[in-house]
Amino acid sequence: MIITSIIYSNSVNNNRFKYISVDNVVNDSLRMIEKDSIISYLKILNLVKDSVKINEIDLNKIENKLDEIKYVKKSNAFFGINSKLKIKIDERNPVIEINYLGAYLDDEGKVVPKSTLNNVKVIKVFGKIDPLKFIKVADLGLKIASDKFYKNHFNYVFSDSSELYIKPKMYNYTIELGNLEMLEKKLNNYKFFYASKLNEKDLEKVRTINLKFDNQVIVEKK
Repeated sequence: MIITSIIYSNSVNNNRFKYISVDNVVNDSLRMIEKDSIISYLKILNLVKDSVKINEIDLNKIENKLDEIKYVKKSNAFFGINSKLKIKIDERNPVIEINYLGAYLDDEGKVVPKSTLNNVKVIKVFGKIDPLKFIKVADLGLKIASDKFYKNHFNYVFSDSSELYIKPKMYNYTIELGNLEMLEKKLNNYKFFYASKLNEKDLEKVRTINLKFDNQVIVEKK
């Protein structure tokens, strides 16, 4: 009798209709994509409807299709209390803007299109970048975005195809990074150099600051 009741209860539950709306997306807020766009996308694909039976919802298909969206790093679809469909979105995290692509790189080096919903403020790179180097360029962007000094001090990055350079916001000199190796050490060397500067007038006389060489900061004056 108990087994029969459980089977009957499950059958009734699976055939219950559930209303689908933006409330099914459980994120408090999203930066790159709107909740109603997510639901509309799933409806276009016939994965959900305004009202749908629980047993007609394929969680795996929902996740697979949401993961194809360029703004989505990972999605999780599951049933919550009272078998309500819940969708959680883990968005990609833009860390640097590639000007010639008109797009961002996220912290994994993946290309992320610009969103009409929000203009993410990250440092911009001008010039061509070899796609094989996207992951290391993204690492540079992440280091800058994660450090208050770099974020406030650096204006933009530019590339001449083989080497990278940084322009600061307050001064006219150019910071020569060189290749993308030992980025953390190079940036730390610059931070130490800047912290130990004599005075503002000394920096105004600088043309380039070369960080290419290990444990060296080479300053060229105008």
